Amino acid sequence: MLCLSLLATGNVVAAEPQAAQLLKHADAVKTSDHKEFISTLARLDAQRSALSAAQRDYLRYLKAWESAYDGQYDVAIPQLKAIMAESSDQTLQFRARASVVNVLVLATQYEEAFSQLGLMLVALPQVTDSDAREQALGIAAYLYNQVGEYDMALSYAQRLIKEDWAGRGGCNGGQLQIEALYKSSRLKVTDGELQAALDACTRLGESIYGSAIRTYIARLHIDQGRFEEAVKLLRDQYAEVQRSRYPRMIAEYDSLLAQAYRQTGDPALMRKFALSAIGSGVKNQYTEPQATAYRLLYLLAKEQGDTVSALSYYEKYAAADKGYLDDVSARQIAYERVKHEALANRLQIDTLNKENQLLQLQRENNRLYIALLIMVLGFIVFWAYKTKRSQLHFMRLSRQDGLTGISNRPHFIELAEAALQDSYGKRQDLCVILCDLDHFKLINDKHGHAAGDSVLKQTVAACQVHLRAGDIFGRFGGEEFGFVMRGCAVPEARQRAEQIRMAIAGISVHHEGGDGLVPGVSASFGIATTSASGYELRQLLAQADAALYQAKHAGRNRVVIAEAALIAAIAVVR
Repeated sequence: MLCLSLLATGNVVAAEPQAAQLLKHADAVKTSDHKEFISTLARLDAQRSALSAAQRDYLRYLKAWESAYDGQYDVAIPQLKAIMAESSDQTLQFRARASVVNVLVLATQYEEAFSQLGLMLVALPQVTDSDAREQALGIAAYLYNQVGEYDMALSYAQRLIKEDWAGRGGCNGGQLQIEALYKSSRLKVTDGELQAALDACTRLGESIYGSAIRTYIARLHIDQGRFEEAVKLLRDQYAEVQRSRYPRMIAEYDSLLAQAYRQTGDPALMRKFALSAIGSGVKNQYTEPQATAYRLLYLLAKEQGDTVSALSYYEKYAAADKGYLDDVSARQIAYERVKHEALANRLQIDTLNKENQLLQLQRENNRLYIALLIMVLGFIVFWAYKTKRSQLHFMRLSRQDGLTGISNRPHFIELAEAALQDSYGKRQDLCVILCDLDHFKLINDKHGHAAGDSVLKQTVAACQVHLRAGDIFGRFGGEEFGFVMRGCAVPEARQRAEQIRMAIAGISVHHEGGDGLVPGVSASFGIATTSASGYELRQLLAQADAALYQAKHAGRNRVVIAEAALIAAIAVVR
């Protein structure tokens, strides 16, 4: 969630003592007292002509950090690269590289970010400056958290805590450690790491990192149904977060408050904070808080019977959710590609070294040279084969749901759009079915997430028995699934959905603890067909989702086809 942990450096030579003190002061307070940071930069700007070349570089670095903090990534990145290329201070060059890694990720320029990360980590063992090392370790932990390498993230965060330069590691490193533990489902509200990290941040006055830690505590409260506790925690810190002027953190707090207020039954406050999450986030980027806020507004409008607003919010939610998921996939693919290219480069270097050795051996024994050359060529062919297999493997991973093995949402959308285009050309009927497991949260809460995962896997297995070769099946996220069936008119769509519904109702899931059995698994279905709704996927999904909502509202465990009245209403809105 948070990095930008760009700390003070002690290697800048000062020609004028007051300027040196101001530079170090600005660097030290930029996350703990942002207003003072801005004021100090203004004082330094006023005396720019009296600064040495090294001090001007340091000031350029701090101003680039400020641009990144405000979300002006297109301004910050060129400034940081210029410092990397032009500064004579090697420590400042290293810090600028670490900072540009961070900002490139925030700007969704992932492939370059991971390439720069590799260069930074290669240089890290030679860096002795404590502040620069602390910054680099924090950036590494942050990036590995972003691509799901939580054990790697934990190792760098724990190194940061252990080195603990000037007492700062416990706060910054603690926040990164907590992020890795939460995202890998290993964090509990009672964990000592939470309080230790909060105490460290409080001692330093680092409210930004303390606020980030509290978002994970709030998420734990929400996950475990303690919604009032989540609201109190977030509201107590809300004014401090607003004062930070950090768009990503403000949007995160707004989104979490909207989620908590929905569960406490306060639609007015839910709407207020959902709208605030949309307005306060980073501009021109799709983020998780934005997608969550649009989804909550869509659900509220549906519940209030406001069809026009519901459709508008659903379209914005679909765009934001797709953009966010595409961004997650792009980040993961960029990481895998850069990792693979680094491995390929190492293999290429090894191959070139072997070729050099072969040339030397040629002078001694031509027959040995020929034999070894054949081995090298065989190695190159094998490496090319492995490279191709790895590329295909990474492509499959980017399209599959990690738990169930079926298509993930982006791949499902891609296949569905192709199927619709084909069916339109053939004037062939097609149906879209959305399925949502009933009371799935209760299964997780009562029997544990392992039992919930088992229910999802067995649901997929039960559905696949009733699918045909040309059907498309994907997981939308959580307990929601989608089907696209070609050549399927309304009567057959209902019949096949009923078959799948009864198959799910027959699932028996055994788990550890209790009586060993998860009872009463069921699902609700919503159907939309091209014969009634046309061949536009967004409209079909919206109508199937509306029918699914009707199935839930009517008592769950049933199949509902999108009503003609709802279809007409959506058509009028469009």
